[in-house]
Amino acid sequence: MSGAATCALCLRLRVFLTVAGCLIAGLYLQPGWATALAGLMPSPLMIGIGICLAAVALFALRLWRHSRVA
Repeated sequence: MSGAATCALCLRLRVFLTVAGCLIAGLYLQPGWATALAGLMPSPLMIGIGICLAAVALFALRLWRHSRVA
């Protein structure tokens, strides 16, 4: 590396990969812990609805900002 500062995207990717790695390791090392964690998660339908609602809200915000500028 050149010794320059790490960009924000790289830092987000590192955090995401660290959390994902810990969760995957938990699946293999402590299956009971992973099962308990999965029980706390919302259903896949609720996750899908949440993603759709967030996408609609973000699109509406961008459309509103675009119409204000134009």
